[in-house]
Amino acid sequence: MPSNNNRKQAVVAIIRKSGKFLLVRRSDYVESAKGYWCPVSGRIENGETQEQALRREVMEEVGLDVVAEEKVCEIPSHDNKFTLNFWTAKIISGEAKISSNEVGDIRWVTIEEMENLSPIFEEDLQIFKKQAN
Repeated sequence: MPSNNNRKQAVVAIIRKSGKFLLVRRSDYVESAKGYWCPVSGRIENGETQEQALRREVMEEVGLDVVAEEKVCEIPSHDNKFTLNFWTAKIISGEAKISSNEVGDIRWVTIEEMENLSPIFEEDLQIFKKQAN
């Protein structure tokens, strides 16, 4: 297993509005997690902070302007190529819409609705459950 230092860094956005969380279904254009329901996420580019990457990725994928609030955890991705840095994010402006070919579908869901989405990563579900409390 590669050490944490060999993994690329990525950010994951936990976006909540009116008791629901924003998830996207990853399209066939993406390399990893095709078809999975996931939070908005993406790679951190050279020279970017995690907060800057989060804001950029959310704007690129779903057209929302957000600000990173709190880093809640970091875990390895399923393929172990990335360290996923999970952040809560506050919406500044915009309405969520598909803004990238990386996104196949978009939904605001409760934790109960999230549990019924398939396929979904169990780790994502557990992290969102902690944020719902």
